[in-house]
Amino acid sequence: MTTRDPAPRLPVAFAGTFGLLDMAGGDVGVVVCEPWGYEALCARRALRVLSDRLSALGCPVLRYDQPGAGDSLAGMGEIEGLAPFEAALAAACETLLRHTKATRVVLLGLGLGAALCLRHAGTHPHGITGLVLLAPPVKGRLWLRETQARASMIGEITGSAPAPGPGEALQIAGLPLSEALAGELRGLDLGSLTPPACPVLALAREGRSAEIALCEALAGATGGEAGIMAGYDDLMSDPTGSIVPEADFAKVMSWLRRLLPEGGLAGSDDLAPAAAPAALAAADFQETLCLFGPREALVGVWCEPSRPDPQALPVILLNAGGNPRAGWARGAVELARALAMAGIPSFRFDLADIGDSRPLPAGPAIVHYDPALPAQLSAAIDLCEVRGGGSRVVVTGNCGGAYLALNGAVTDPRVAQVVAVNLQRFLWDPRDDVAEVLRFGHSSASEYGRKLFNLEKWKRVLAGKSHPIGILRNLTIRAWRESERRLAPFLFGLAPFSRLYRQVHANLATLTLRRVGVVLVFSEGDPGLAELETFFGEGWKRLAAYPNIAVVLIPDADHNLTPAAARLALRDQVIAASLGTRAGAGEATAAEVQPAA
Repeated sequence: MTTRDPAPRLPVAFAGTFGLLDMAGGDVGVVVCEPWGYEALCARRALRVLSDRLSALGCPVLRYDQPGAGDSLAGMGEIEGLAPFEAALAAACETLLRHTKATRVVLLGLGLGAALCLRHAGTHPHGITGLVLLAPPVKGRLWLRETQARASMIGEITGSAPAPGPGEALQIAGLPLSEALAGELRGLDLGSLTPPACPVLALAREGRSAEIALCEALAGATGGEAGIMAGYDDLMSDPTGSIVPEADFAKVMSWLRRLLPEGGLAGSDDLAPAAAPAALAAADFQETLCLFGPREALVGVWCEPSRPDPQALPVILLNAGGNPRAGWARGAVELARALAMAGIPSFRFDLADIGDSRPLPAGPAIVHYDPALPAQLSAAIDLCEVRGGGSRVVVTGNCGGAYLALNGAVTDPRVAQVVAVNLQRFLWDPRDDVAEVLRFGHSSASEYGRKLFNLEKWKRVLAGKSHPIGILRNLTIRAWRESERRLAPFLFGLAPFSRLYRQVHANLATLTLRRVGVVLVFSEGDPGLAELETFFGEGWKRLAAYPNIAVVLIPDADHNLTPAAARLALRDQVIAASLGTRAGAGEATAAEVQPAA
């Protein structure tokens, strides 16, 4: 069977959530059921890669946001049982069959999504032709314990301990799970379910004996296949470092090929996309899922307020690292809807090869800090204009998103205001390895020094789980670059970093001449604050040359702005930038440093 390019995509909305439907023309369609919470954040890009490959086989594929997650209408803490997940899965199957030529459905679920697929197949024995279950949790009680342990680990790494609120059983990466949902999950036992009437491919995580036994039992009872999902841990490392589990996906592709009809599959050319836009509405806003950019590879959500403020500038929200457009702790969704309540439209989107957006032709293997990214920001501004948002915008983003916001403002004069959060670099040094900096960049040299003398770290090294050569190389480069940075103002462009230093100041001068307001927002103690001393000297004295730049510090916040109070402080800064209620472009006090409210 030959494969084709990935199919064109159709944005859809159902059951209070958004989905993307790959419009291939085959008889067998696939509905992808995401895991819950942090796992979904990590797996989003990989599941998009898998969907593209399945659609290239000729399978129409539908992926969607779980209720309470991604761009769905509900808040995550509002989901109080499994019923909303089950209703969304049933609606996804109906949507796939209505919009494509598929007559048979395969369900593919990961983590908690696998449990939902197995339960659905049991209640719809004649509607499902196959199941692919990846890392299915055997018992909900054990899944909750694992999720709580991971939440504590992430809290230790980020410096923001998980703090469940009233009615919440736990929080992981700022994502709450309600006590009511947890209560229902505690009674979940996949081993007690009657095996489905369709064949099953079930891949268990390594070393999980109960999970392996469940997968083998399901495969044996259905004439299916069981195996190991070897790439699970690397997939779930974190949203930016997540690695596509190629070997596991190859098993999925091979197994599904055997379910597909022999011979050629129909193409997608004669599948007419539905005319109605994919939209979700609430009292204060309406959101529309949009495809744009070259080959409509990019995906974003236009959030339009019910009562727009005619003075407001639309806001563009950018990815931080590999986080999908909904943001860490759903911060971008939360911010967009808060902006709508203030009458401000916004557009949040995934950059190429992040989240739902496909890679662009000849795009880089690692997209972060790529010099071509401003063109994607410009395409998003084009969309804002088409949507009636006007020709001037505010751009905001965290970390890598802050980098693009600032440098995109240099290349596109339509950017009127920038709110850059925890900026790590003013300009990328081309001598740096992007992958290495993404891995090591948020830790100080002293932290790595301590790790080199840590017994537990060396145990990981000896077990082949850590890479001391990379750490040592990173330390050596940092030491050399640090001396080069200190001397940059005095080398008159004669050394590589001094040339970069001069370019940074030229860029900032351009923004000053254009009267572009720039707010540099930092969590107190964030490593990115070191950039201010590098480029503006001790006490940031040289910042006085740029009266359009203000610095705002957020207390008690980590790099990702996990605490709700930190995200509220950012909201206030973005609203002020859009409505012009703080010092306008060219009017901010030089070297202004404010604590966030």
